[in-house]
Amino acid sequence: MVKTNIDKMPGAVRSAENQLAYPGWRVAVVCHIGVLTGFATVFIYSFSFMVKPLGQAFGWDREQIARAFSLAAISVAIFSPFIGKLFDRFDPRKLIAGFMTAFGLGMGAMGFLTPHLWQLYANAVLIGIAGTGTYQLGYARVIAAWFERRLGAALSIVVAGSGVGSFIVPPLVAHLLVTVGWRKTYFGLAALPLLIGMPLTLLFARAPKAGSVHESTRAMRGEAAEGLTWQRALGSASFWLLALGVVALSLSENGAVAHLAPMLSDHGLKTEQIAITASLLGISSVTGRFVLGWLLDIVKGSHIAVASLLAAGAGMLLLAHARTFGAAAPAAFIAGLGGGCELDLIPYMLRRYFGLRSFSTLYGMVYSTFAVAGAFAPLVLGHIYDRTGSYTGIMNAFCAVTLVASLAMLALPAYRYAAHGPAAEELAVDDSLLATE
Repeated sequence: MVKTNIDKMPGAVRSAENQLAYPGWRVAVVCHIGVLTGFATVFIYSFSFMVKPLGQAFGWDREQIARAFSLAAISVAIFSPFIGKLFDRFDPRKLIAGFMTAFGLGMGAMGFLTPHLWQLYANAVLIGIAGTGTYQLGYARVIAAWFERRLGAALSIVVAGSGVGSFIVPPLVAHLLVTVGWRKTYFGLAALPLLIGMPLTLLFARAPKAGSVHESTRAMRGEAAEGLTWQRALGSASFWLLALGVVALSLSENGAVAHLAPMLSDHGLKTEQIAITASLLGISSVTGRFVLGWLLDIVKGSHIAVASLLAAGAGMLLLAHARTFGAAAPAAFIAGLGGGCELDLIPYMLRRYFGLRSFSTLYGMVYSTFAVAGAFAPLVLGHIYDRTGSYTGIMNAFCAVTLVASLAMLALPAYRYAAHGPAAEELAVDDSLLATE
């Protein structure tokens, strides 16, 4: 048996990712823009602004409208593992471009809504299925093939796309609603994936060529180091602990985001103040993701997961009780710092615990749990509001679950596929997985 070790690699291989000239960084920027114009931003952060206009236009109540968000999220949950399998087998670039086109058409179709609820729900399902291929799932697969030692920093650039979009989309939507109405607002949103995300992805989000520095790195570690099968990964406690944290975070985060505008409006905040609050949520998410990406390359991920869930739960709890802009703004900032971290943590920790072999399949499975919780939370909040006239009680419950789940992250073991630094010294390795004959 001949074992390989990343510390035995040539200096050029180990340091290439630290250089700005490394082509993977340019790919990361393109993936950032793709996420910014996809489902995770354009649909998610525009939805709450459409609740009142759609209700006024067609007489639908908030639970009926929230059902559309839930249907989109359920569609993501159902299709993520299957689309993840496609990303593991075929060129993600071409697949993402196709999904981006379908997503843009789905957003544009929302501008043609009629009083028939089935049309709203059918569009939501289409947006969810197509949107599954436009969020971080595919782009993270591209980046995981480019990076090893600086994976955390590279992923932070990619997932920050949704954070940047979250403070661009809300004021854009608020402005368009006032100036051109909700129908043309949907047409404007459709242009983002169709005219920006799709062409950039198709042209520039390419996988590394054979013989590149990163491919050489993988070869030196041995073919078996590519990772576990998804069946073996599902038998690991680490997978289910990650899923637990994701579910808890999704309950509080998606519940609040989907109802953010009406919730704060009911508390007396003006439209402009709500837009600023939503933007602060995005700004803090971006800040947290870049800081997290740097920390993930040097600090154990489970410790960051604890801090992330604590910040998200506490911030969302404060936001649910905010009655003034002065209270809502800092609460949104705290919530954003923690809430955005799952987008870095999921792909990074899946890569470190399970390798690259079934990376997108596992990512799709974990994200399914996130999406199911994300579908459940807005629907429940809408139902509770329609019965009680308040979001506060149910938000208290969801945030409490998030705070409790943060403690469970301490049970995560050491990485199986650590790249370097302190985490590598803790590496818990099964020799049969990292050795070659």
